[in-house]
Amino acid sequence: QADRGVSGGRFDRLRLIQKQINERPRLREWLTRLRHGARDLDVVLFKRKLRVNALRENGYYRAARLAHANSLLRDETLVMQRVSMMLGDGVTFVDVGANIGIFSSVIADAQRLFRDFHVVAFEADPATFERLAVNAERFGFEAVNVALAAETGELDFATGAVSGIATRCDRAGRAHIAGRGFTVTARRLDSFDLPGRLVIKVDVEQMELDVLEGARGMFEAERVAAVYLDEFDDKQAVLDFLSGYGFDLMAPARLNPFVPGRRALLAVRR
Repeated sequence: QADRGVSGGRFDRLRLIQKQINERPRLREWLTRLRHGARDLDVVLFKRKLRVNALRENGYYRAARLAHANSLLRDETLVMQRVSMMLGDGVTFVDVGANIGIFSSVIADAQRLFRDFHVVAFEADPATFERLAVNAERFGFEAVNVALAAETGELDFATGAVSGIATRCDRAGRAHIAGRGFTVTARRLDSFDLPGRLVIKVDVEQMELDVLEGARGMFEAERVAAVYLDEFDDKQAVLDFLSGYGFDLMAPARLNPFVPGRRALLAVRR
């Protein structure tokens, strides 16, 4: 409680200083010019190279500098917007490799806009799932602690210093810590009774093809409307799988046709 009080007091003082500066525009202009200059230049926001003025559009200038060093701001905010374009009535958003559920927590708000809209988040790591479950209760979506794979059974996972890199032990690399991991139940995605059309986001550290193979029944039934894949392995096999089911393959940043070497993929059913 004391720590929160100190942090809150510091934040209040910073807000007061900011308010005083904002109400003195000449001082604000002088300080901003002194720190950042006043030149026109290009910055990158939402994967767009935009011309701004470091003084007149200082907020965008500072945001671009912050986003450059932060993967959530640099990459995932645009992906969330792209995925949201696929939502509508009768859709279930399937968050595979949900981690703590940042995508699901935001997209769950669409339940207020669309009829029969659902969000289901899957996370394999039991420790990470505990935090996901808290967020699922807060924001009104379903969370499931299983690994999605091509076959039903159990899988051994390796982990590292952070939660976002858990992968099958046979695919562990230098970022994983020897002897640290967990065993979890594995199921096929098409073994779950998920309603409506499916928009699927997959971020599973080298297990992307396994997830797709485990959803083949849903692809065969033409129930999958779109798939977003973060940096994926088995690239040609993944591309062949999705194009074989009639999906247009696009680079998420500009929705241009996907070309080899791209990091992420948005596949949309024609």
